[in-house]
Amino acid sequence: MHKYIKLSFYLMLVLIVAQREAVTAQALVKVAPASSSDLIRGSSNKELSSVKNNQVFIAKESVKTPDKPKSTSSINLSGSELTSDALSRQEVDLISFFCKPITFTPDGISYYFKYVYNHPEYINYLPYSLSHMIQFLEYGQKSGQTEVFAASVIKMFMQKIKAVSYVEAEAFAEFLPKLTQAMKPYLEKKEASFLHEMQIVLKEKLTTIFSKYFSYFQKNPDGFMDSLAEQIAKQTNQSATQQHIEVEHLKKDVLRFLELCANKLVWSSKDDLQVWYTCNRLAHECQICLDQKVLCNQDALDDMCWSFIHRFCYFVELSSGSLDKDFYSHVLHDLQTKPLILVALEEQEDLMTSKKSHLIMRMQACKDLCCSMNFDTMKMNS
Repeated sequence: MHKYIKLSFYLMLVLIVAQREAVTAQALVKVAPASSSDLIRGSSNKELSSVKNNQVFIAKESVKTPDKPKSTSSINLSGSELTSDALSRQEVDLISFFCKPITFTPDGISYYFKYVYNHPEYINYLPYSLSHMIQFLEYGQKSGQTEVFAASVIKMFMQKIKAVSYVEAEAFAEFLPKLTQAMKPYLEKKEASFLHEMQIVLKEKLTTIFSKYFSYFQKNPDGFMDSLAEQIAKQTNQSATQQHIEVEHLKKDVLRFLELCANKLVWSSKDDLQVWYTCNRLAHECQICLDQKVLCNQDALDDMCWSFIHRFCYFVELSSGSLDKDFYSHVLHDLQTKPLILVALEEQEDLMTSKKSHLIMRMQACKDLCCSMNFDTMKMNS
């Protein structure tokens, strides 16, 4: 559960080294919402960060979904505090190496696959940043690639995600809106090109028919036009069906990738209530993904919400001893009083336990267990 804290520490040191050497700080410090992996993601929120006792603490202004109290804290981040736990230059260079953007030239792409994608340590970077995936999708847009290219990019990174042990939740929340924007043009382009493709196909078909059966047209215009209308209807239906299938296949690939990541999500127990806000933010970003027609339907959103809920409950059960005593009360209050996207969709059958009921039941059980453990501790100390 705590492997990502160590890597986050590595990334914090990379930031310090990069600042001292005037390396492109923007590539490493586009601050993201309250998490310990912000150094290789992107955002614009204000962040205060510190390294103390080989652990990274990051605090900043609160996110909006749902409401939470604003709080910031800072600990002095000085070079003297890092001397005892300093990383080797080789480790620092490795993180910097993975943070570099891809150069989209024949040599640059070849270099990426040989030395970055195939690097055995690359899977330890991906839980914190899928920026290279976004770079490939954006490059495909600029170079006029089709949905086939987008599907190959998803497949390429899905293979790597299968190998990772976890995906950092805040990093994934930052990734989702970028994926939505990167995928949307491929889907829109496919739909927009349909009429143009149909025009070409119909022109070729009509030219062939008239050249072969013009004499029949002269003899029997009505019969010829009936046959022609039938051929056009069949061709249109066939093309429309094929176009729909290709678009839906791409959306299914997106869902498979998101589900794979969602089932590996982890948080830091030190983030406490921010874990709950991140879980809700993930559901919110998936709703936007559906609104932008990147997810195929509400069933896909429902699947994602259940994945977030199960992973969140699993985290809470593992971290119950480290969470603040008010954590459960805040979560239960939000569930009972706020219209959360995470639990908004109805279940497919009325008799199935709803997402809201499931979460309330699990959180109440964890709260009771925590109270019981605290009571036993007090009795032992008295």
